[in-house]
Amino acid sequence: MNESLVSELVPNTKRKVFFGLFVFPMLIAVTMAILLSGIVLLTHEDETPESLITAIKTGAPSKRWQKAFELSNELNREGGLLRSAGIMNEVIHVLNDKEHYDAKTRAYMAMALSRFQNPDAEQALRKTLGNVDNSEDPKFTLFAVWALGNFKNPDSAQTVAQFLQSEHDDVRKTAAYVLGALNDQKVIPALEHALEDSVIDVRWNAALSLARLGNASGVEVLLQMLDRDRLQQVQQLNEAEIERAMVNAARALSLIRYPEAGPILKTISEADPNLKVREAARATLQQNSN
Repeated sequence: MNESLVSELVPNTKRKVFFGLFVFPMLIAVTMAILLSGIVLLTHEDETPESLITAIKTGAPSKRWQKAFELSNELNREGGLLRSAGIMNEVIHVLNDKEHYDAKTRAYMAMALSRFQNPDAEQALRKTLGNVDNSEDPKFTLFAVWALGNFKNPDSAQTVAQFLQSEHDDVRKTAAYVLGALNDQKVIPALEHALEDSVIDVRWNAALSLARLGNASGVEVLLQMLDRDRLQQVQQLNEAEIERAMVNAARALSLIRYPEAGPILKTISEADPNLKVREAARATLQQNSN
């Protein structure tokens, strides 16, 4: 979920390109970054997953989410940490205990669970999301959908697709993005419907995900994402947001080979004021000419 994941286009590996794309408006990444700056001050002591689980279960309610955040990070480190069934089961217990644990704590436990890359962990997340109702905090749902997407299992696509109907914009945005990573052609109709969403970020993510699936239904939305004047005047985006939108749209077009976009990409590659945008347009033109 960060910019370093966005790689250059490489022939014959096009589907990997989109794993670095941003969720507009990067809600998760921004949230993580803000929280991390505060959490650093709280992590002076070395802790084990076992001690963090104990702190989550016995600590003050206002501190639990911080320990859950630490646990998620600890489990994400390479080497040295036991990802035992016992720890996983404790995480699942907290994840599903709405009565005793707040939504933020449970959200980070969802992220922690995705670190296990275990079929039982994935199934637990899928079951949890299957039981989500309107009373659930949307931030928890958003994190849980993202966590389930980390498994990249097409079998989870239908579970995620239901959240394209969420009343919460951020949940729909995330669901639209995650579906592109799950590589299940059966969700194409749901993503096509999301192209008509009232929220532009949902439409953008739906178009990007459709391209990841090799589907050109979102091409009109992708072309809108390449319209700098529209992004500036209508959407009132800043330059960083415009760059992300245009770069991602250009790369998406390389996945569906839409010839009519050629003249637009050529103009952008020669005249756009942003170097990264010009380079992305050139790369797509080159990719499509091969």
